Amino acid sequence: MRYYADLGVSFKVCGQAAEDYGYAVQDFQDFIEVVPNAITELAHWQQQGYALIVPQILEKRTDIEAIR
Repeated sequence: MRYYADLGVSFKVCGQAAEDYGYAVQDFQDFIEVVPNAITELAHWQQQGYALIVPQILEKRTDIEAIR
């Protein structure tokens, strides 16, 4: 992650989730920004023209033996 941070990639962590899991700001690397809330952060960036891409997990429908 540090490699990508050095290239200009921003890493952000939801402060509420971090607190729920018992993490403090000091627990994260220095290049990681802890934001107050992930939902409002996502809304902010979407208003700036960025898009949220949610990966889709496909359901396994064929077992490996049927493929062989």
